[in-house]
Amino acid sequence: MIIFDCLKLFYTFFKIGLMGFGGGYAMMSMIMVECEKFSISAVQFADLNALDMIVPGPIAINAATYVGYLNSGFWGALAATVGVSLPSLILVSLVMAFINKYRENTIMSGVLNGIKPAAVGLIAAAALIVGLGVLMKPGMDRSMLLSDPMGSISFIIFGVFLATAVANIKFNVNPILLTVLAGVFGAVFSAAIG
Repeated sequence: MIIFDCLKLFYTFFKIGLMGFGGGYAMMSMIMVECEKFSISAVQFADLNALDMIVPGPIAINAATYVGYLNSGFWGALAATVGVSLPSLILVSLVMAFINKYRENTIMSGVLNGIKPAAVGLIAAAALIVGLGVLMKPGMDRSMLLSDPMGSISFIIFGVFLATAVANIKFNVNPILLTVLAGVFGAVFSAAIG
């Protein structure tokens, strides 16, 4: 049974790696949709994003490894990681062989110009989905956001989000420092209320 699970993980992440234009964060919405097949919850995805901030490496590979491990342990992590990495290895090798020939091609430029805004849209969708999962109080459903927006959002978590965003965008504070500070705040806050 584990062989079938590993093949399914490999196939799923190979598809994601093959069609995931725009980088790891653009792939996140595809990863979220595909991983519903593996019963990965929104909370586990939020954990993945937090983990990705402290673990080195591309988010697509970290996500594949994480989901594969949750589903099938070490072998699942290996299958998903190889699956998401293999298309890039193949495609980049092919692109490098032909890049000089097609560098000025108007059709290729048009294709890339069409993909760029789609990639930004996918990044925004993933940020919104994960953001809602993180900012809402535990046990709240996204549908409750419309009926009771003030009762659905955790204001302390929202405050951490807002302070981090402002510190990074306006004051250019290092993201690693912000991640560490947010982790320390979370640990202290959890200990204080627990």
